[in-house]
Amino acid sequence: MAKGQQQGVNAITVWMIVFVALWLTSTVFLVILYTGQAELHSENTRLQSANRKLISSSEEKAIEQVKAAQEDGPTVVGLLEEARSQTATLSTGEAADSAAGIRDKRDQLLRLIRSEGIVSKPDAFDDVSYHDALARLYETYKAEHALRQTAEDRAVQLEAEVTQFVEAGTNQKNDFDKRARDTVQQLERIEAELTAYRTDRDKGVEKLEREFEEGRKRNDADLTKERQQRAAAEKRLVDLQKRIATQQEKFGGLLVGPEKLSTARQPDGKVLTAVPGDNVVYINLGRQHGMTLGLQFAVYSARTGIPEDGRGKAQIEVVSISDSSAECRIVNVAGNEVILEADLIANPVYDPARPLTFVVLGEFDLNHDGLPDRDGAATLESLITNWGGKVSAELTPLTDFVVLGAAPRRPKPAGEGADSAQAAAKDPLQKVWALYNELLESAKSLSVPILTQDVFLNFLGYGGRNVIR
Repeated sequence: MAKGQQQGVNAITVWMIVFVALWLTSTVFLVILYTGQAELHSENTRLQSANRKLISSSEEKAIEQVKAAQEDGPTVVGLLEEARSQTATLSTGEAADSAAGIRDKRDQLLRLIRSEGIVSKPDAFDDVSYHDALARLYETYKAEHALRQTAEDRAVQLEAEVTQFVEAGTNQKNDFDKRARDTVQQLERIEAELTAYRTDRDKGVEKLEREFEEGRKRNDADLTKERQQRAAAEKRLVDLQKRIATQQEKFGGLLVGPEKLSTARQPDGKVLTAVPGDNVVYINLGRQHGMTLGLQFAVYSARTGIPEDGRGKAQIEVVSISDSSAECRIVNVAGNEVILEADLIANPVYDPARPLTFVVLGEFDLNHDGLPDRDGAATLESLITNWGGKVSAELTPLTDFVVLGAAPRRPKPAGEGADSAQAAAKDPLQKVWALYNELLESAKSLSVPILTQDVFLNFLGYGGRNVIR
């Protein structure tokens, strides 16, 4: 047992010695290894510093590619050429372009941008890469696309509105066309009715004109017959007047016979009161007799009546009117005549029953200077119209008086031939001369009373050399 214990102790001692020896050996080895590792770390640090001075991290990646190329098969030159070709294709579209060629093309494009002046700031493209330029182009395209989309949407909206407008316009046009057709039909119907009405009216007018013309002819014939009968009666009265004149001589001139121009020589009224020396007289005609202010009368003696030449002894003018009388101003008195009560007054234009119709014919010398007055006829016409009469340019059997002036200057006779006849027809003097003679002959044939200038003025009270004012 003791021997066994001793063997056991020896074995432990041996193992302890071996363990110590191994420990010392490993310790020495670790010291040696640690010393070598520090030197390696220092060398590695030095080499990394030198590597950083020689190559960058991107270049290290290229070295990795080169290592891979060497391992897989492609050469470094092949890889670099392939990279250059891809870069040139992306830049200019040409795989054969070099870096200098790419830059030349880029510079040419920049010069073109500057020369055309389309871009507002061409210098902004100097340092822009192809990627940035493509990005900006895409952003611009997106903005343009948005604008285009907005414009297209607006165009679609406008097209829809235009379609609505076109449809509305088409409906309006159809409605207008329908109304136009209806209007045309109405117009055609109205025109047809108007044509029928005009036809009926023309027939009626023609019938009335025929009836009127026939009636006028009958009336003219009757009036002409009556005036001819009156002229014949006046002629007989002249004969009777001569016989009566003889009797008047026997009976002291107490009888009064029929006279020429009896209608013009009929008195219109008489003087009611007149005071010798007073400038005012009163007559028996007033408002109920159609008196108007300014109306003038010739005054005649009640004993002698109104003479054939119409010359009166005075002229009076209406200045104030009452119902049955009028106040008159004495305009002039002839010679030593005096206006007396019961004197007769007359004016051939005045007629209380109806307006008398006059035709003024010829030339008139109202200022007695021996020459026709340019406005002589117009002056007489104004007197007639102002005093209630009517002036007509047409002579008919209904005309009451013709105021006859001097004949117009006779034109020189035209030569023979058609040209001379046409020239004479166009000559105004010839026309005036022919009209004067035509109306004068018509007045005589229709037995219309004719008052010469002097007789007419005498009946108005402008006797002697008195001038119309």
